[in-house]
This record gives sequence, C-alpha cells and structure tokens, in this order.
Amino acid sequence: MKDINRKLYELFLNNNFLPADSKSHSIIKNFNADNHLYEMTACLIVTWSDEYNTLYKIINGFFCFVQFYPNGSFAFLINRPFLLNDNNELQQVVDTLFDSSLKIGIDTIYIKEVEERFLNDFKYLKGYYINAVYDNNMSEYIFNAQSILEMRGSKNEEKRRQMRRFADNADIVLEPITKENFNQCIEIEKTWCDSHVCEECKSFVGCARKTTLIMADIFDGIVYQGFLGYVNGKPAGYIIFERESEENAYFYFAKSTISNFSMHLYYNTIQNHLSSCKRINLGADVGKSGLRLFKRRLGEFELQKKYLLTIKREK
Repeated sequence: MKDINRKLYELFLNNNFLPADSKSHSIIKNFNADNHLYEMTACLIVTWSDEYNTLYKIINGFFCFVQFYPNGSFAFLINRPFLLNDNNELQQVVDTLFDSSLKIGIDTIYIKEVEERFLNDFKYLKGYYINAVYDNNMSEYIFNAQSILEMRGSKNEEKRRQMRRFADNADIVLEPITKENFNQCIEIEKTWCDSHVCEECKSFVGCARKTTLIMADIFDGIVYQGFLGYVNGKPAGYIIFERESEENAYFYFAKSTISNFSMHLYYNTIQNHLSSCKRINLGADVGKSGLRLFKRRLGEFELQKKYLLTIKREK
C-alpha cells in the first residue's frame, strides 16, 4: 500500500471505520436486508476487500466504504438507503468523509459507482463543486432470463452451434457447490491462473484468485448458491450466484478452464433455476473488451449506468 493510502487507511481506522472482511459479512448483509440499500452486494464488497483494503462505517444510515488501489488512489462508495428521507443526511455524510480526508491534505474526494437515478441527490449538497463522469466500465448489465435463454440474433448463431456441439461431444456433469466441495472452485481458479499472467487481472480489477479464497469463508449454499461443472470427469468450471427474490438474481463469479464452458454454466443455471427472473444482474465488464462483447451479445439488456463523482469544496 502506498504511503498516502497507509496514512489515510490508519486515519479512517482511528475514526471508527472497520475492515470489510469476511468477519464483517453478516453485519453488512443484515444491514442491507433491513435498509434496502441500492444494488449493495455484501458478497462483492467482502470478497474484494483484501485486494482493495476496504474499510466501512455506517454514517447516518448510509453504508460508507473506502477502497485503496495499487496505484495509490482511493475512492468512496456510499450505499444510500433506498428511501432517503432528508438530503441533510447525505450532506452530513459527505462532510464527514471530506473533513476526514482533509486532515492529511486530501482536498478532493471521489465517490464511485453512483447510479444514474441517484445523481440528483448530490445536486442538493451545499458548499461543494461536483463533477459527475459516466463510468462505462462499471455500469452493470441487467437481463431478463428469457432474453438470455433465447439468445436471439445472427451474431449468436455460431455461439448456439458451439454450445450444442460442446454438449453433444462431452460428458458434462453439474453438481451443487457446498462448503465441503468448495475447494474444487479454488483449484479451478488456480488452474486458470497458471495459464494466464497476473498482470492480465491486475490491469483491470485485481486478483480474482484472492476473492475465491474469501468466498470460501462466506459461502453457505443457501444465500449464495452455485454449481461445479465436470467435463469428461474433470473439474472444468464453476458459477456462483444469489437469488435475491423470486424475480431478481445476481451472478458473482464464473470461471472455466475450457472454452465455451462458462456459457454452458450460465445457460444451464438460468434455464433450470432462474428462468422466472425478470432481472438478472451479470455485473460490469470492468473495461475488458472480450467480456463486454460477450455480455452485449447475450440478448436484450438494460445498462444500469454508474458514475464517478469528483467532489471539491467551493472556494
């Protein structure tokens, strides 16, 4: 961690921020359930906490996180209650975060992944200059289950043929992920890592292998579910998701060591377990061109736009 981030990290620890690690998962998860925070996934916050040295604190009913990145930068995430009663509450939160940063000479703060529908809340803040920039890399892809299952369009014709050919020529077995067999997911991640360069992941979001190790601590097979895939008797991929309600689901992790098998895992999971979902969040493409192309060709989607806010005090 860069020196400036270390100072800021220690400053927030001294101001009653806490590590957002696996020990804090139940607190974050339960708070979200009670307060209906927008698109707040305790799973992603916690599993990436080691990579980003994430801290959290509840301020005026807002779940506030601060993440520190390898390049020396940092940013806040503010997950607001879905029903915001008073804009003064948000004002106090931003004042608190800004004043804390100012103590070590930081006069500009960044708030990332702000949904478009909540941008207006920040317009009412007093005493700040705010610049909002659309973040295409962190905007999330929302699908209807049937859109993915139909996989329409000429661009998907070859993908459909590949899936049929793969299924016809391979012995595929899927089994539910449990605490007992989760180690197979870690082994699959290791196999994938062995055939890739670490910088490939770090240049985008960071080490996915670390997140899998943390996921092993919080996975329960009930709230978080998933499937291990075996091809011709060998572990070849896994997928992890959460069904938040009858109509909503969120995919967290999918990894395979065989070409085309990730699509098989997605398709099978949606077809057999999530076919009634009207809103399936496949997450962001984090700027990866291949992942962006893959998601945009799956079917009709809604892009849940996210913004990065730069906040400075007015002079």
